[in-house]
Amino acid sequence: MSGKRTFSLLAVLNELNDREFRRRLALFPAELRYYVILANGIVGAELSKRVQETPDAVVKRGGAFVSDMLNISAPRADEAFKGILEASLVETLKYELRFSCINCGKFNQCIDLDNLPVGELFERRVNGEETQELKDEISAQVSNALSRTHYLDIDDAHIRCKDFVHQYNAGSLGEVFGRYSDIAALLQKEYNIDHKTVLQQMVAVNMDFCEKISNQSVIND
Repeated sequence: MSGKRTFSLLAVLNELNDREFRRRLALFPAELRYYVILANGIVGAELSKRVQETPDAVVKRGGAFVSDMLNISAPRADEAFKGILEASLVETLKYELRFSCINCGKFNQCIDLDNLPVGELFERRVNGEETQELKDEISAQVSNALSRTHYLDIDDAHIRCKDFVHQYNAGSLGEVFGRYSDIAALLQKEYNIDHKTVLQQMVAVNMDFCEKISNQSVIND
């Protein structure tokens, strides 16, 4: 993937992740939102390390953000924080496997990724330019691209859209599960999360995914 195309995709994913983060943040009372921010930062930073296409600058910024947050407060022994961290990992897996436009193999075509000019702007932001004007322009361009998709916030695009095809299939699910299992093991070591319970929840998410893939095959037949 070319540099410009990579940064265009990262700009789109950043906007979508921001929307998902705001949704999760609203689920918790104000006194727990620091924990939510930190938990999402930890999970996001660990995922970025495991996705080959992620630019080094993005990985470094994610790690630096988590480090700064932990320097402010490191609630490793706090049960509420551990619960939020566990939930964040599982919810992120659900988000990655959700049957919505963002996870469709044709998503890049629908938003016309190859012709999006936002890549150059987002590369400037990744490299340290953080003006509000730049952020607003990136957000406007991404929002315009996303207006071409209609099923971003649902989990049944495979039923609503005849062209939907998930980015993963039953055969590639093992790689995804392995990535999240590695992170779960790390979080158990670093933050003492309930590893067994998290794995059970992850297995349930994967089983739901496989059932939907199977049902989609029946529908297509």
